[in-house]
Amino acid sequence: MYMRISILIVLGLLSAGLLAAEGQQSAATCELVADFSKPAGKIRPLNGVNNGPFAAGDHTADMNARHKEAAFPSVRLHDCHWPHPDVVDIPSIFPLFHADADNPKNYVFGPTDRYLAPIAERGAEIVYRLGVSIEHKPAFHTQPPADFEKWAKICVNVIKHYNDGWADGKHYGIRYFEIWNEPDIGPRMWTGTPQQYFDLYRVAVTAIKAYNPALKVGGQVARVKGKYTKPFLAYCRDNKLPLDFFSWHRYSDSPTNLVNHAVEMRALLDEYGFKTTESLCTEWRPMIENFDNVYWEQGTPAGSIRAAFARNRNHESAAFSASALMQMQDVPLDRAHYYTADDSPWSMFDEFGEPGKVFFAFKAFNMFLQTTNRVTVTGAPGGDGITACCGIADDGKSAGLLLSNYRGKNADLQITLKDSPLSGEVKVERFIVDETHECAPMDPLTLDAATRILRLNLPPATVVYVRLSLNKTVR
Repeated sequence: MYMRISILIVLGLLSAGLLAAEGQQSAATCELVADFSKPAGKIRPLNGVNNGPFAAGDHTADMNARHKEAAFPSVRLHDCHWPHPDVVDIPSIFPLFHADADNPKNYVFGPTDRYLAPIAERGAEIVYRLGVSIEHKPAFHTQPPADFEKWAKICVNVIKHYNDGWADGKHYGIRYFEIWNEPDIGPRMWTGTPQQYFDLYRVAVTAIKAYNPALKVGGQVARVKGKYTKPFLAYCRDNKLPLDFFSWHRYSDSPTNLVNHAVEMRALLDEYGFKTTESLCTEWRPMIENFDNVYWEQGTPAGSIRAAFARNRNHESAAFSASALMQMQDVPLDRAHYYTADDSPWSMFDEFGEPGKVFFAFKAFNMFLQTTNRVTVTGAPGGDGITACCGIADDGKSAGLLLSNYRGKNADLQITLKDSPLSGEVKVERFIVDETHECAPMDPLTLDAATRILRLNLPPATVVYVRLSLNKTVR
């Protein structure tokens, strides 16, 4: 009896050991080469975001300081103060549509002035969406304006206020003005017909260009392959309308889908004759684990919705974001804006202004941007696996490596720095974003002086920034 029990215990322990061994993912070797003799252009600051910092009260974190820390280069304004927008939107600034559009007293600029101030003071490029925020249920403001000409006049006066001081205004020099948002997704954003949106764009772009032809005006869709995209481009082409930029959105669980849409959008713009029109992805973010189907209904387990949103700002989403920022470097895309960097559920921050791991991936990318001259890196599979970029500073005295493993296997990286201008004693710093680290400095790495090889481990759902700086001489 005792022998039988002992045998069962031994078998159980052996079984548990085998299961534990299977659960420990062994690291595969991945050999990368950063070739400094092959420049690959400038690293592009595609780390823009939607919306500015908020200050709900003394119980919230200082998001303004975080925005400065990440140095987001461009801020697109949409769904500001959602779900109760009282800024930016035309109905918020001009609440009584029947009032005289030429009378400054009929405008409420104060809240939007306050909202834009920290963004403008930081020097970020502003993309101002002229229109309304999304309204899930019910929709009060997503119907077409009652008078397109008057709506366009109101938009021009908003521009005059923020660029030319009208109505005790500002001189922010905003260049980008986007007409509406996602008219192709239905009543949450637009209750009118495609033709009505096209006509609204025509009236608005004509009025804005008449006021200041140097301003950039663009149309907008949610889906590159949606029912509005080709007809809108054809309408602008056939009516010879200006289209300085065209913006689109992509939410996905794979960076590949994002970069593919950038390529497809550029091809469509070229096909319809808009070869100089800028392509802007004004909303992108990870949507992990079929997030489109995450919604509340009777019987939904308590906390499950909160957990789903939290996952989409955690270390896995951080690795997605870093991979996307690097992979977008190789596609025809002029600007990109993560959705969002405010206090909404979709933000990289939580409702109290505390940053999630996605924020720290953006911080790491900003650190990488300091070595702005990109060099060719080979050996990284990209996609959902390991993505790598390398850059060197203008003075040749420092270099940076940004590495991300979204969903690839645990990997031991061997990185050869070929023809590196850094010679002599090189300081190698390492910063990690993962489940337990927030772009935290780790033990420094060693660069093999003879082989010029760096070695480090890169598990899944991990971002690593490596900074190499010259201590002595430059070759």
